[in-house]
Amino acid sequence: FLRASAMLVAAAALAPPGAQARSCRASRLSAPVAMRSTPKVPYKFPGMDEATWISIYSRMYRERILLLSQDIDDDFANQMIATLLYLESEDSKSPAAMYFNVGGGVMKAGLAVHDTMRMMPYEFQTVNMGMCAQVAAFLVAAGTKGKRFALPNARFRMENPTIEPMYDNEGKPRTRIMQATEMRLEVAEVLRDKRRVLEGFSSATGRSAEQLEQDFKRDFYLDANEALQYGLVDRLLLPGAKREGAEKGKISPGVGIG
Repeated sequence: FLRASAMLVAAAALAPPGAQARSCRASRLSAPVAMRSTPKVPYKFPGMDEATWISIYSRMYRERILLLSQDIDDDFANQMIATLLYLESEDSKSPAAMYFNVGGGVMKAGLAVHDTMRMMPYEFQTVNMGMCAQVAAFLVAAGTKGKRFALPNARFRMENPTIEPMYDNEGKPRTRIMQATEMRLEVAEVLRDKRRVLEGFSSATGRSAEQLEQDFKRDFYLDANEALQYGLVDRLLLPGAKREGAEKGKISPGVGIG
């Protein structure tokens, strides 16, 4: 995975292919956004004499590197699940690396990715590169223990599940008209999702469900060091020169993971 750094520099500024996230922020964009093409890199397939140009994301997938850089909606979750299943069919033993810079997403979609990760026979190395909010923080913590990382300026936003708004064909939120019984069922489902998430965080961090319940009375932020102490990650990735004096086993040099 030492080649991951060079690939991510080219890819970090662009969202991976897939449907646009259904977020309130997107609905507030009034100015037209220019379409950006996916960068391509040369790759020589086995048995071929010449290299061909392929999507940088396809190239990263061949190295078992997944970049998650958009809100996790149903379409994007399905894309990630399909990729994880393909990696299993190709090589069920080599680990996969997942790099996150995700501002949130749909809880149900994120839980589907989480359950698929748990089904896979290979290990997961997870890295928070910038911001991981809500279900994205949950997925970073769900990586293989000892292989969960964060960059120095990374942040975690720990959020409670909410009732997902409905959107029209233009991606704008629309009012939901529900009876009291329907509202009660929606609230019960959200509380059930919260219990699932807290159980997952308890397993990932070693904290009791009671302590997590207390912490999640309000949404809160954690910086990289706080996330390390909280148990969301196992190490911080820092430049080699800054490792001196750091606790052994808690700091790793660079962003290449091996």
